[in-house]
Parts: sequence; C-alpha cells; structure tokens
Amino acid sequence: MNECIFPPVLEEGRQLPFYLTCAGGWDHQERMYRREGYGDYQWIQVLQGKGYLWAGGKEFTLTAGQGMLLFPDEGHHYYALQEPWEVRWIAFNGKHAGELLAAMHFTETQVLNLSDPEVILTKLAQIINLLQSKHPMRLYTCSSLVYQILLDLFTYSSVSELRTKQQNYEQLSPGLHYIEDHYNEVITLSMLAEKLGISQQYTCQLFQMTLGMRPFEYITNYRLSKAKELLMQEASMEIKEIARRTGYEHPSYFIKVFKQAEGMTPTAFRSMYMHTDRRWGR
Repeated sequence: MNECIFPPVLEEGRQLPFYLTCAGGWDHQERMYRREGYGDYQWIQVLQGKGYLWAGGKEFTLTAGQGMLLFPDEGHHYYALQEPWEVRWIAFNGKHAGELLAAMHFTETQVLNLSDPEVILTKLAQIINLLQSKHPMRLYTCSSLVYQILLDLFTYSSVSELRTKQQNYEQLSPGLHYIEDHYNEVITLSMLAEKLGISQQYTCQLFQMTLGMRPFEYITNYRLSKAKELLMQEASMEIKEIARRTGYEHPSYFIKVFKQAEGMTPTAFRSMYMHTDRRWGR
C-alpha cells in the first residue's frame, strides 16, 4: 500500500469528540522531518522493518508490533533504520480529543508496544476501505473507529517493555473472580495473594496498577454495587439482611460505608430510586 487519503472535514464533524483528518500507509516510509510538528494527533503503526523517531527531545526506535502516538504542533522527525519500514497511520483531532486522551493517560508523544497489533490494524484497514467507499455516513463511522482505536491502545498497549493493562487484568482475574464469588464472606489480603500466587505487597501494587484502587477499595465497591441491586430488587428486604448478604456483619457499619460512598443512607437510596421508578411507570 502506498496511499494517503484526506477526507473532507465539515464544520459539523469538527464538533465531534474525535474526527479523522487523514489515513493511509506506506510500504516503505520515507524520511519525515517536521520542525514545527503536525497540526493533528497521529497514530503511526509499524508492520515491518525498523525506524527511528525523535520528538520532544527524546529518541525512540520502533519495530513491528509498535507504533508512535504523536501530539500536535510538536517538532519531530522519523526515518527507516531497517528497510522496508512499512507503516499504517491515521491523523485525527476533535473538540475533546486532548481531555479524552488524558483520561486514557496519553498526555505526550510516545512509542507504544502492542500486545495484539492485529486488533488495531484491522480497524485501520476498515477506515481506509470506508474512505474509499461512497457510504454516506463514512466520516461518522470513521470517527467511531478512531475512538475504538484509542480504546484499543489504552487496553493493548504499554510504554517501553511494561506490561499492558490487558496483561495486568489477566493476572488479576483469579482475584477478581474470587471477590465476585465470595463478596458476602470475609476476604483478606492474604487470601487474594494466595489466589494470585504473588506476595501481599505485589497484590496491592497489581490492583493499583490495573484498577487504580487498593484491593479493599475494590471489594467495598463491588459489595456496594450488589447492595444497590438488592435494595432495588428486594423492596421488602430489611437493611440488616442486605448488609449480611453483602459481607457486612454489622448493619451500622454497612450504613456508614454506604453513606460515605453514595452521600445517602441505603434507605434513602431505595426510596429515591423506587420513587423514580413509580413516577415513570416502571
């Protein structure tokens, strides 16, 4: 493939969180030097060969299974170190692009490793095919695909040789499954560590890296989600019984934890949502 497609960007499209400005691919990427950078965000993914990137005063090398996420208006240059250096890319922007990328922890130009490159390459190919079609909604579908690609980067990519979020979830999953099956029982850190086959200290680190919270924060979060379900599904069930079924021996402590998390007592929560359901005829 040697192609570069620039779709028309309508004013209506510029109001979207993400919109596509360019897409394409080269069987051999030529040297690119941009002193002032490029006006949009870019994702450039390597299929084969090896390349060099300089951006933001940092140097990177890229091979198959990696890609570069470039931020707008930042000087950069890149070129092949091992030919052919085959790449596919998209350029994009959006009304809320910066803040949404930041929410995914993408705040600067970086090289990313992909645990499953084909997931993103498939969507890049879909974008090219759409742009070559006459489908009337192709620009909106491309916008959706850009967002999906960024979510894939969040899920399947890592900086340097660090593990991806997907790999962290896979390691953490026995502990998460145990919590889901035993949330109404006593769960200790040592139990979770044993299920995961790692130390208690690393168990805490793994929860923090993967979920952004400590193990007991996650347990509390999960228990309260189940408590909410019981409050709604079992309208006559007493609060002390809901507390017991969600792993709280003392109803007063359950009420305290619930109020801290939701800003209201379990009884007030039930009353508010049950009233809403009757109001709307459900």
